[in-house]
Amino acid sequence: MSIKQRILGLFEDSAFRAPVLKLLSGTGIAFVIGYLAHIVLLRLFPAEFWGVSDYVIAWVSILAPVSSLRYEDALMLPEDRRQAAHAYLLSVGAVLLFSALALTVLLLSPALMAYFEAKGAGRWMLLLPAALLTNRLAKITELWLSRHDHFGQVSVAQVVQSSSMVGTRIGAGWVGPGPGGLLWGYVVGYALSFVGMSRALVRSLRSALQGGPSWADLRIMASRYRRFPAFTMPAAMISGLITRLPILLIPIWFSMEVTGQFSRGFNMLFVPLSLLAAAVAQVFFVRAVEARRAGGLAAFTANVHARLVLMAFWPSLVLMVAGGDIFETLFGADWRHAASYLLFVAPWILFTVVASPLTRLFDVLERQRLEFGITVVSLAVIAGSLWVGGQSGDMSRLLLYLGIGGGIVRFGQTLLLLHLARCSWRDVIRPYVRYSVLAAPFLALAGWCATLGIPLLTTAVALLGGILFLALSAWRDGLLSSK
Repeated sequence: MSIKQRILGLFEDSAFRAPVLKLLSGTGIAFVIGYLAHIVLLRLFPAEFWGVSDYVIAWVSILAPVSSLRYEDALMLPEDRRQAAHAYLLSVGAVLLFSALALTVLLLSPALMAYFEAKGAGRWMLLLPAALLTNRLAKITELWLSRHDHFGQVSVAQVVQSSSMVGTRIGAGWVGPGPGGLLWGYVVGYALSFVGMSRALVRSLRSALQGGPSWADLRIMASRYRRFPAFTMPAAMISGLITRLPILLIPIWFSMEVTGQFSRGFNMLFVPLSLLAAAVAQVFFVRAVEARRAGGLAAFTANVHARLVLMAFWPSLVLMVAGGDIFETLFGADWRHAASYLLFVAPWILFTVVASPLTRLFDVLERQRLEFGITVVSLAVIAGSLWVGGQSGDMSRLLLYLGIGGGIVRFGQTLLLLHLARCSWRDVIRPYVRYSVLAAPFLALAGWCATLGIPLLTTAVALLGGILFLALSAWRDGLLSSK
């Protein structure tokens, strides 16, 4: 079989792999656009501006589940398309109301604005409602189109979002860099992504509703899936808070410049991996429901878990051992310190990326109360780690405590989810052992190059090592087989 046939076979073989690869094609292009753009953007905007922008966007991530009450999670569950359409309308309506309420509160609360001003965000928080609205409209619509297997449109929308955000930010940076340029780029990117999906959205909604929406059906959906706002919403909010809490708390003890250094180092690893994980999660939710009905949830979950570990393994570990040289080569010497923070928090990021898509199992298995309890414990551990580390006045110690606490709770969550899916312990441990063995020689070589003081050489070796690791892993796992 030719290489071309094998590659084409990746898109034809299974009901799970093909949709994920379609989504990843868009996510991959979006990632490349966004990552390459940072070569320019990190030279246009200093760390302080990134700190302000990431602070505002952190609030978007935390408030996102509250804004929709997490009713979008009900999109995948009803077999009846009309009911699913009302779940979409219910979640979008909640977002519209919440965004309007958030803007009103910000405008009419001088004390709240004074609090944000003291943290360095000030008037830029007024862009929070617009950023929240456009983000949720785009993401909820992606989920709706995924239900109807419109993965191609979702993939294109992701490319539109990334390219338009980057273009707006670069243009603003050349005119006159400031936090507003970064934030408006975020808003424009998600707004154009939603616009790009609107045609397929309208067509599919009309087909599903068959006669238009009704208040009675909205009330039925709100009542039937009340567990989502009762349990999934607070759990998702706490989960978002767990990930973004460092960006919110670091300004208490350190400057916005330090916050920007941390947030960029964190996001340069976490954001691309989370985009890939989100693509997996969208399809995993749909197929996991089907796999449970067919009695194959354990095998399906174990396979997805292994692929998630493979996806996150190399970038997390290589930035731990050679991140300083890689950041200096790509973004300039001013950002070398940002990579040093990853030495402490990369394991937490790795386990977060692996666990996040699997948390859909709580919904599939209807264990939302358990999910809520787990996230509360996780938040307590993360907050405690940050607070103890922050009181020391040492940023490295803060991040060390954060990495240890975060890594433990996320890995524990992963083990619990795999247990709930009835995966064997062999399936749980095997991916970590296998990929550690395969990556070890390439990581050792990259680490040795980092001691030579030639950043470009280290970066080239890290890139080549990553390609060889992925190729070897794909060959060993049979991922290049069309069957």
